[in-house]
Amino acid sequence: MLKSLNIQNYALIDSLELTWHSGMTAMTGETGSGKSIVLGALGLLLGSRSDTSSIRTGTERCTVEGVFICFPHVKAWLQRQKLDTWDELIIRREFSTQGRGRVFINDTPVRLQLLQSLGQLLVDLHGQDSAKLLLQRDFQLAWIDANANHPDLLSAYKAAFSGFKTAQNKLAELELKRSQPQTDLDYIRYQLEELRLLELEKRDWPKLLEERDVLENSEEVREALTLAYTALCENEASTSAMDGVHQAAKHLDRVGHVGPKFQSFLERLTSVRIELNDLANEIEGTAEQTEANPHRLHRLNELHHELQRVLHKHHATDARELQRLTQSLTEQLTEAAGIDTAYAAAKDELDTERRNALKAGDALMRSRQQVGERLASKIEATLKRLSMPEAALAFQWKQLPEPDEYGIEEVTIMFSANPGHAALPLYKVASGGEKSRLMLAFKATGRGAASLPTIVLDEIDTGVSGKVAEEMASLMHSMASEQQVISVTHLPQVAALADHHLKVAKATDNGSTRTLVTSLNDDHRIEEIAGMLSGSVVTEAAKANAASLRAGMHG
Repeated sequence: MLKSLNIQNYALIDSLELTWHSGMTAMTGETGSGKSIVLGALGLLLGSRSDTSSIRTGTERCTVEGVFICFPHVKAWLQRQKLDTWDELIIRREFSTQGRGRVFINDTPVRLQLLQSLGQLLVDLHGQDSAKLLLQRDFQLAWIDANANHPDLLSAYKAAFSGFKTAQNKLAELELKRSQPQTDLDYIRYQLEELRLLELEKRDWPKLLEERDVLENSEEVREALTLAYTALCENEASTSAMDGVHQAAKHLDRVGHVGPKFQSFLERLTSVRIELNDLANEIEGTAEQTEANPHRLHRLNELHHELQRVLHKHHATDARELQRLTQSLTEQLTEAAGIDTAYAAAKDELDTERRNALKAGDALMRSRQQVGERLASKIEATLKRLSMPEAALAFQWKQLPEPDEYGIEEVTIMFSANPGHAALPLYKVASGGEKSRLMLAFKATGRGAASLPTIVLDEIDTGVSGKVAEEMASLMHSMASEQQVISVTHLPQVAALADHHLKVAKATDNGSTRTLVTSLNDDHRIEEIAGMLSGSVVTEAAKANAASLRAGMHG
């Protein structure tokens, strides 16, 4: 439920703090006074797109903040989104003339799409154009489901349709692959042959490239190894590293018996001598094996160049990536070879999933039809209250050739407002006023009235008067026992019956126009209702009439 609305620098509003209450609130004011601005600000809190042109002239930034009672289903949603849960829900929108905007839920910045999802749990923002919902299949079926006790049937259908959709997508993928031109497959084979010639799995590419580098520098390597061996073992001045280590060991051997520390020196030096000897032998052997081999070097350079060319062609970094590519291309060819078999199997699977979806959809449709008959009777009874005593309404069902996310049926609202006239599809027969009354009847019937904590009825009562107006006001007031009802209205009957009354007006100060919203007390409500009855000149008779209307509506 909406508790407060704070608007800063939005359209004609410079600063406005509104407090909202449970029950029914009427919002009145002359055309152009700014009622739609207040609703526009509320719409921003529900996820409507912001527009820099809506920022009040002369200011840089607009802020709208709303506080809502946080009902359990909203808390559960917040927890699923890993957002803070408080006793109150605080939503804030900010946007600037530079086009930058921010959204906050309980002081946590979020994306607009998340706010739009939350907004669907908070407020049913309903205007005259919303009567078009009656013509939309998704709204019709969702409304029937909301008033039916068949969650198991609905879940079963959703699961069956998910299986059908998965099978449908699988078949579509195979159809696309099946239509692949033979030239594409030939190119895959060419790529595979090119990769196989590299013998990626047989060759140790790092070792081959190391061998190539040695051969390219064979003379320099052999010379360096020979000099290193000479320094270790064959120095003519008898000052080689090995001689030095040998002499040091002899000296330490003389004092090894003196103590463990000297013995330790001797053992460590002996270990170094053994390691140095092994190293010298390995250097000598490598030097002897290192020799120029132009033929081998030429072959390794060819392999290296071919590897680099293929790496560059496939945007790969090393031979391992090319091996993975080889596997992928091989799988594509294998799949192409068995595509007809896989396609036939996928068709059979789709047929099975379609039958499952149709079976689950048929059970759901039968339940919807039963619920629809019951709801149609209730709507007809409500329409009688709204001075449409001969109105007839029915849901006409037609099975679709294929299941979709909503079910297997198409539903049409058949309607007749007058006796002697056959029921026809709603869009062909209902006038604007009739659609408004019909939409209100839908909202007031079953659980449609309390599906959300707050409902905003924006001039839904346009084009009606007299007894119909009284009944519409009564219906709204009845709905307010289950949810917060905010009615933007021109009808004095609605204003008279409301629990709370807000007046919207424009004021001009120093050449600047502002929208003001005032909460009216009982005396001021009589003045406002009298003005709605008589026009700009409020007479004592109009006031008496307004007081009588207030008393009569609450009598």
